[in-house]
Order: sequence, then structure tokens, then C-alpha cells
Amino acid sequence: MAEYVTTTPGVHYDDLIGSTGVSIVTQNVAVSAGTAMGRGTLMTITSGTAAATAKAGHADAILAAPVSTTDTVATVYVKGMFNREKILVADSDTVEAHETELRDCGIYLTSLKG
Repeated sequence: MAEYVTTTPGVHYDDLIGSTGVSIVTQNVAVSAGTAMGRGTLMTITSGTAAATAKAGHADAILAAPVSTTDTVATVYVKGMFNREKILVADSDTVEAHETELRDCGIYLTSLKG
């Protein structure tokens, strides 16, 4: 008897999204070409253009998908609940330093640690 094997692509859960208790809202924004950023990067949106949040900057979004050095549009999360351990911040910055401003715009943080 012949054996039939099918391989289907799976979905990898990276733990960025912390809960569906808060509806997730995304937005497409312009980004400057030349900087690659990973999914989960803390972002600042100014006049419709997003950039990685600098230390002591005002964060108001989280990058939803990685961007390459040639991308000019990115999708960001502007509302939802996310795991703080999976958010990427600038060198010597912390997620906790931005928690209040993120909460003010509808982004809530939770933790993977139980």
C-alpha cells in the first residue's frame, strides 16, 4: 500500500500578542527606507511617518511585521495587548519607560511570566 504524506505550512506564534481581550487595530504608515526593523519594534508616528522610538521618545505604536532597508510602508499596531518581553526597544531604553504613554493610546502590556 502506498503512503500519502502531505506537509502543510504552519503558523509560528512568536508571543508578541499578549491577549485578544483588547481588540487589535493596525495602521499602515510610511517609513524611511534604509533602516531594517524587526517585528515588535516600539515605534513613534509623526505626521503619518513612523520611526523606531528613540530613548526618551514618545512611543505610540508597535511594528506588526519586519521591514527591510528598502521598504517605504509598514504596518503597525496602534491598539491591543502585547507581551512586554517581546517588544524591541532602543539601546539602553526599557519598555517600562513607555508603558504609561502606550496605555494612553490604547496599547496595553502584559507579561509572559506567570
